[in-house]
Amino acid sequence: MRKLLIPIVLILIGVYISSVYVIEEGTRGVVLRFNKIIGLSEPGLHFKIPGMDTVKVIDAKIQTTNSSNNNKEQRFFNVQKKELIVDYFVQWKIIDFNRYYETVAGGNNVEDLLLARLNGRLRAEIGKLSNKDIINDSNADTQSRNSLMNRVKDALNGGAQEIAENASTDVHKDIEGNKTSLRAFGVEVIDVRIKQINFPAEVSGSIYARMRAEREVIARDKRFEGVKKAEETRAKATLQETEILSEAERQSRVIRGEGDAIAAKLYADAFGKDKEFFSFIRSLKAYEQSFTGSDIMVISPDSEFFQYMKLKSNN
Repeated sequence: MRKLLIPIVLILIGVYISSVYVIEEGTRGVVLRFNKIIGLSEPGLHFKIPGMDTVKVIDAKIQTTNSSNNNKEQRFFNVQKKELIVDYFVQWKIIDFNRYYETVAGGNNVEDLLLARLNGRLRAEIGKLSNKDIINDSNADTQSRNSLMNRVKDALNGGAQEIAENASTDVHKDIEGNKTSLRAFGVEVIDVRIKQINFPAEVSGSIYARMRAEREVIARDKRFEGVKKAEETRAKATLQETEILSEAERQSRVIRGEGDAIAAKLYADAFGKDKEFFSFIRSLKAYEQSFTGSDIMVISPDSEFFQYMKLKSNN
């Protein structure tokens, strides 16, 4: 009896070990019984029937796929029929693990499907934009990279009605026709981001040269406008200067005229009181004007002109 106990215990331990499995956090387990899906295991400790059940562990975290994953440049044409090289990435996650497993089990690569559909949507959206819209990233709702990426994401996720219509169709047929939402494959797009947009090397030189020429024209117009405004400013300043000087000259002449009038009135009042004093002052002014310079004046000493220069003797 003791000899049978040890093999039985070992068999039970083996059965227990083969029937227990652990699903780690961030993953999910698709339980298969004879290759048919019978359930989904959440993170934790679970049991299965040995020999009948198998568990396929699938990553449940958000995943990132870059456009350069296939080592091939993604080229698109804008509305001006100019070729562009677009580098982008897409973040996605699995929302229906059973459907995702069916897609993968059918020999399809979900990342390839995702990139194929994404390239198709980007080609359609970029074809609506010009170089200016793409480079400047206009704020208009329909002409910006942000709105473009949102439209692409919404198109890839599709609507609930579209999913219901395609749920019962053959997965391989949907993949070939490329007519279903990515939700039909069990995945959902979280975000689409354009990292970089370049022109092909063979045309970038001519495009940048044209852009430089356009910027030079704009710069020349701006400089001309600046020179024009500078000339207008200088002209206004000169006009203001002339007006200020003219007004100052006018005011100074008015003030001088008023001063001369007051002085003349004072002189007239003073001369009116003493005629002899008026005659004396007038003679002094005559002397002052006559004796300046090097002119020669011949006049008799007894002339009345010198009457205020003669000394009167005291008798």
